[in-house]
Amino acid sequence: MKTTQHLQSPITQKEKNLVLEPLSNILIQQKQKNPKKTLIIGIQGGQGTGKSTMTTELEQILTTKGYKTHHFSIDDFYTTSKDREIFRKKHAANAFYQIPRGMPGTHNLKTLTKVLDRIQKKQPFAIPIFDKSLHNGQGDQIKKIINVRSPQDIILFEGWCVAIPNITKKVLQATCKKYNFNLKKLDPTGKSQNILIQQIKEYQPIWKKLNYMIMLKPPNPQMHKIWRNQAEQQLKKSTNSSGSMTTQQINHFVDVFLPLTYVCYDKIKPNCIIDVNKDHTFSKINYSN
Repeated sequence: MKTTQHLQSPITQKEKNLVLEPLSNILIQQKQKNPKKTLIIGIQGGQGTGKSTMTTELEQILTTKGYKTHHFSIDDFYTTSKDREIFRKKHAANAFYQIPRGMPGTHNLKTLTKVLDRIQKKQPFAIPIFDKSLHNGQGDQIKKIINVRSPQDIILFEGWCVAIPNITKKVLQATCKKYNFNLKKLDPTGKSQNILIQQIKEYQPIWKKLNYMIMLKPPNPQMHKIWRNQAEQQLKKSTNSSGSMTTQQINHFVDVFLPLTYVCYDKIKPNCIIDVNKDHTFSKINYSN
């Protein structure tokens, strides 16, 4: 199986010229319009779109250009393994919450809000560290944190559900129908969706703190499953492990994320969209009108 470029090597010079350099200039322009403000940039994209790759490289470019920049992920703010286990048992019949983490409701919004507030006030802040390898892949917070003591010019905040808006059950179902996703297979009674939609509401005050929004979008929605399978195959080769997920298990895992991923693609109104090729390379910036 052909492996993907960002799983193997750094971003190419072509990608830097076509996407990252122009994008860094856009963010610098935004900063120059608000010189006294720390800009919080949201970066959203489904599984495999290269959010971490982009934010890491973009931070380096902006830093080189003289702008204090720090990046972190919404994944850093998952609740503890114990808290997620309690939540999972509370919603034992809910298909969206039987995976280890990821869905709205599995993040520590109190801590995330506090961090963003301190960033806006130009105060020192600390980013928690979540180790996804703990507890047989369930993941957990560790005691170590990342301290950022100086005020930042630009913050890059990435995550698959960053900026997801409030939705209704009708909107969720219509979106899944549009993308030919069988939501009833995942949630036969429709009751699981109610909890999910309720949890999304809790995130809305956080999204209001974002000053600019970037979306990473694949050429077609089926790429998420293909990319996840490629990543699993590469992990299996690199670790010589026979305990990796089967294709069926991978597809189910990705399926849990797809309904809200499709909602993000359709309902978020980003300032720009980055086209992501099948080989994970970034090819083009599309600006909103």
